[in-house]
Amino acid sequence: MAAAAFLYAILEAADRLREARAFDGSRAMSVEPRSDLLRAVERCGGAPSFSDLARLLRITRWAARERAIAAEEAGVVELFPARDDRRLIQVALTPAGRRLLEARRLPPLDWLFTLLNGLEPAAMRSTERVLRALAERLARYESEMRARDARRRR
Repeated sequence: MAAAAFLYAILEAADRLREARAFDGSRAMSVEPRSDLLRAVERCGGAPSFSDLARLLRITRWAARERAIAAEEAGVVELFPARDDRRLIQVALTPAGRRLLEARRLPPLDWLFTLLNGLEPAAMRSTERVLRALAERLARYESEMRARDARRRR
């Protein structure tokens, strides 16, 4: 039961961080479903295709396409045909998308320092290691489940 309580504490903290407001009333942490798509576009260093995004996000090409279209509708990416193959659609960040990525990288410093004031650096490092290990295990599990599902469909 301690393991379940631990996981629920993580979820509660994540929910509170997602809802947190900075001192000026704006969102303190920009945690949006689109942020992983925006980071993937940025990591490509150019204008990736739907297939490129699917590989980076470990989702299907169709799912990457749908996410990119939703992000375009939100104004954070732009879709355009490739110069050398007009059938290929590429994805690029808009200025609004770049601002959203920047906001996600660094919450307001005064809010961040107030929130973390008094926490020991060693405790933060060990907690970060635990959270990264959990994220890696979950990603591995998800990958294994997708592979299993793909084998079943054959």
